[in-house]
Amino acid sequence: MARKPIDEERLRELIGDAPPATADGTEAVHEINVRARAKTSVEALAAAAVAEIEAERGPRRKYSDKERPPDAVIRRKRTGFVVLAFMCAVAVFAWSRVLHRPPPVPSDPVELVAVLAPAAAAGPALDPEWSATRGVSDSLSERGRATRIGALLVEFERAFVRGDSSAPALGDAIAALLADEPDGAEVGALFAGGTADARRPAARHALAPLVRAAPMGIGGWLQAARVAAGADDAGFFASTRSKESLSLLLAAPGVTPEVQAERDQLDKLLRRRGRPNFMAVGDALELLQRELAN
Repeated sequence: MARKPIDEERLRELIGDAPPATADGTEAVHEINVRARAKTSVEALAAAAVAEIEAERGPRRKYSDKERPPDAVIRRKRTGFVVLAFMCAVAVFAWSRVLHRPPPVPSDPVELVAVLAPAAAAGPALDPEWSATRGVSDSLSERGRATRIGALLVEFERAFVRGDSSAPALGDAIAALLADEPDGAEVGALFAGGTADARRPAARHALAPLVRAAPMGIGGWLQAARVAAGADDAGFFASTRSKESLSLLLAAPGVTPEVQAERDQLDKLLRRRGRPNFMAVGDALELLQRELAN
């Protein structure tokens, strides 16, 4: 096996440079007294010294004249990289959730009445805003029918909260909107006459095959929001349920330019700091209900 020559440059790096020249200008040198009979013995001892010093101070890095740092420094650097990678992963996950946020679930129109302030929920009846001349006919769009049913469900629930006699007429109006639908007469019978059974969740669940949930939820919110605007109920608009319904309205597809402009204006009004301008909010809600209910 070939003998590895001594790395004199590395040995000089480890044991230090020679001392400076003396005052008389003569060159100073290191003297190492080694008891050895042959040159090979001296080289073996020097190689052992180099190995010992490197074991203590760390081997020299490849392509570098710097020594390997202590293990504690390396561990700290590795820990820092792990923490940085974890923070990046969290940021990517949060951003992906924002980009792929699921759409809001349509609100149950009856449950929106519970979000109203008690005084607003029990306030006077508020007639929904839509064209009475259209009535119930084949020309009424699927979205318009669902929007009307949502608004009527809100007023139906408020009639029971007030304890007045308008509930039967509202129940009959819901049944009339279902009459032209397949199996609509059977479902409409649950609401006809405005009995207490029509307030149960089972009655509203029966509407699912006949009425689209999203426009019905929007119709319920528009009516409840009109009641809240008339009663200066700022808490209703600040609620999570109301904000989700507004998001559903803003994302509704296939609307006219007038509806799109009015819903954007409504969004600006409700985003302003402080109490909303309830008169302007009410006007926007009336226009939106009138347009979407046909």
